[in-house]
Amino acid sequence: MNGRLGQQLHAIGWKSLGQEAQSKLLLCLLANLSVAIAGRPALRLPRPPAGTGHLLLDGGQTGSAREAAFHNAALMHARTQDDFHPLGNLHIATVVLPALLAEGELGSSQGAVRGEAFLDALATGYSAATGLSRRFSALNTPRGLRSTCMYSGMGAAVAVARLRGQDAQGVGNTLGLASQSGFGTTQCWRDGSDEYQLHVANGASQALLCAQLTDAGVVAGGHSLDGPSGFYQALLGVTPVFDEIIGDFEPNAAIVETVLKRYPVSGICQPVVRLSERLAPGLAGKAIASVQIEMNAFEMNYPGTLNAGPVYKSFSDRLMSVRFCAGSVLEAGRFDFDAFLRAPSDALSRIMAATDVRPADDLGTLSCRIGVTTTDGETVRGELRDGGRELAIDWNTVDEWCLELWQGAGRTADDFARLRAAVLASPSSTFGALRESLLHKG
Repeated sequence: MNGRLGQQLHAIGWKSLGQEAQSKLLLCLLANLSVAIAGRPALRLPRPPAGTGHLLLDGGQTGSAREAAFHNAALMHARTQDDFHPLGNLHIATVVLPALLAEGELGSSQGAVRGEAFLDALATGYSAATGLSRRFSALNTPRGLRSTCMYSGMGAAVAVARLRGQDAQGVGNTLGLASQSGFGTTQCWRDGSDEYQLHVANGASQALLCAQLTDAGVVAGGHSLDGPSGFYQALLGVTPVFDEIIGDFEPNAAIVETVLKRYPVSGICQPVVRLSERLAPGLAGKAIASVQIEMNAFEMNYPGTLNAGPVYKSFSDRLMSVRFCAGSVLEAGRFDFDAFLRAPSDALSRIMAATDVRPADDLGTLSCRIGVTTTDGETVRGELRDGGRELAIDWNTVDEWCLELWQGAGRTADDFARLRAAVLASPSSTFGALRESLLHKG
């Protein structure tokens, strides 16, 4: 399976993508870099030592490619507002993109790295992570194994392999090595702890290492994925048949299906926040007696989603809790990011205690229903289906959304405009031009 995947992934390229996927890939590039720029307030991992050569997206540089990838991945994921694939149930860019940025800087020291080659590699990463996870996330998630850890690191490794110029055999070998290097559980969402940032940071750093090991001649098992003791059998108890899953690696679908997260909360809670915002004006000045939330059963039972408080130990357990996400909006009448950085008020605690969350068989992913009853007996109800479509960030809305992130981080509209122009020019420009646009001029 490794060898055949290596051949398929090696053939992916920017020019072979459809127009919709090309546009979405550039949109994801711009959006995820902007999320990283704003990540510092929620970052919990320490900064790497200062140096030169490798950009840190919150300012400054370090001398180590792997340190840069580690830090930038944690930074991009700190708000958990990085993009999300709802079928693979994983974050992709937060692992793939920081690894590629660091590898691009290594490659640029040897000469100009083409922007198109960077996009070839980025598309490969999306394809690999999605294809490896699409049919299997529903198996690993109930076991407590986090999909982002299991699959995005492998996607990042093959992306780096592409940018390093490895052939199909090398890409397959790097994939095999990466299958042995990523791990993380969803217990962090139950405990409200900080490992979620370590997960992506480790994946990005290991992606660079695995590609480097392939170039050093380290041999991976040819059946590290589908062998009797391989990745899937050992972790999930299944052995995939490549001919049955080959279509899951279609790059256009992997990219277009990806969701950009409008709010800095879990992907599962995005529609709940949106619908709560819609209902909040009708509840202004009224005391809330009870709240009923209905959700897709798989999403409802994802670790952390049902965290009822009233004690929350960190930002991470608040952003995962559907009760906190809905209640904070209903209390304030709008989404307020600062509410996620402090302990809940007495009023919010009362709303959460009066909130019931139930599964609904007729609701698909990223959908919900909310009913709010006031103390005077009035009930306000609403439903949101296919929240991914309604919440979508596209080229018509991305500028306002990104600019808020940049200015919240103390950066200027000109800083953002410089990155936007570089992203749009990247197919015909160089990686160095993209990197230059990310330098903090302040």
